[in-house]
Amino acid sequence: MKIKIANTVIIMTHDSLAPVKGGGALRTLAVINEIRKRNFKVIVVAPGNFDSENHAGVLYLPIPAPRKERSQILSAIKFNFRLIVRIIPVFNQANIIFAHNTIACIFVPILKNIFRHFRFVLDITDIHAEYLPIGKRNIIEILVAPFLLWYEYQIIKSADQIIAATQAMKRHLVTKGVRENKIQVVYDSVDKEKLPKEKELSAGLGIIHLGAIDRQHNAEILIKAIPKITEKFPQARFFIIGGGREKENIQILARKLGVDRYCVFTGPLPCEEARAFLKKTNIGVITRKDVLPNRIITTLKIFEYWASKTAVIATSLEGIKEIATEGEDVLFFRSGDAEDLAGKINLLLGDRAYACCLATGGYRAVDRFNLYRAAAEIVNFSIK
Repeated sequence: MKIKIANTVIIMTHDSLAPVKGGGALRTLAVINEIRKRNFKVIVVAPGNFDSENHAGVLYLPIPAPRKERSQILSAIKFNFRLIVRIIPVFNQANIIFAHNTIACIFVPILKNIFRHFRFVLDITDIHAEYLPIGKRNIIEILVAPFLLWYEYQIIKSADQIIAATQAMKRHLVTKGVRENKIQVVYDSVDKEKLPKEKELSAGLGIIHLGAIDRQHNAEILIKAIPKITEKFPQARFFIIGGGREKENIQILARKLGVDRYCVFTGPLPCEEARAFLKKTNIGVITRKDVLPNRIITTLKIFEYWASKTAVIATSLEGIKEIATEGEDVLFFRSGDAEDLAGKINLLLGDRAYACCLATGGYRAVDRFNLYRAAAEIVNFSIK
């Protein structure tokens, strides 16, 4: 069936849009604003406490966010059930359904096979089922994981157009049978002006891990590195900003190692509050494990660190190496090696000039990754 000229777009995400929580929320909000500027009718189905359902020409249909505390799988199913209930009354209006990550569109391939009146655009910054082997799983999750992994790739294949987060992700999707000609790479990005630039006087001894704390983030490596760091720099302070299923475990680890007095754990915070802690730090770390789902992304935090003039120490991952250059805007450490991470942090704490050089390089590099240019590129590809 010939697809109609687009005039109504339904946008779906699992990230909270109000307050903003999760890197995908900022990307999705920028896409919403860009599509609205093109004079399309926009309907958004997403978690959020919106002042009204109609705001600035956009119809918001709020739903509760997935909690993921007991079971990632059950949480995703429950979220999608609520999503489809919300979308049914407006579904027939859609010319385009735009989803940020597959967790927000589990049911879309089924609808597409039945109705065929819309184009399905999928923006991927994570392949969620690939994370399942990393985290703790109950017996049901272990048994169904192979099916979920297969089905996530079926969702991706069913999309008419796909936005991938890195060239590494694009190559991986092609190996899974996704047609290369329907994939466009658009890196994560930031609004540079919304990140703090000024540092507090004590920031020279501040180290930050910004964002979620789940198994794939491997934040325990930072905790294990702290004894080697505080041995040389007893005034160092570590800001672990964000929540997640592993937050309690790394707090227990910090107490066990006797380093909790050097740490600040905040739990989940709205985006603006979380970013405010960048004023207190000169070094930002990305500790993700070198496993497939981490290897093919960049993470938003590298752009946030760069835009706030914070020197970056990161695991040497394929996606990050696409955008960063060691010694110029990033310092790499070996995945899972707490001693190597401690050595790199000590290097920057002891050599403020080098840390400043990396921060300056990152601040220049981030100009290539503007949030609004990225949103325009995503929309241009989505509606062509």
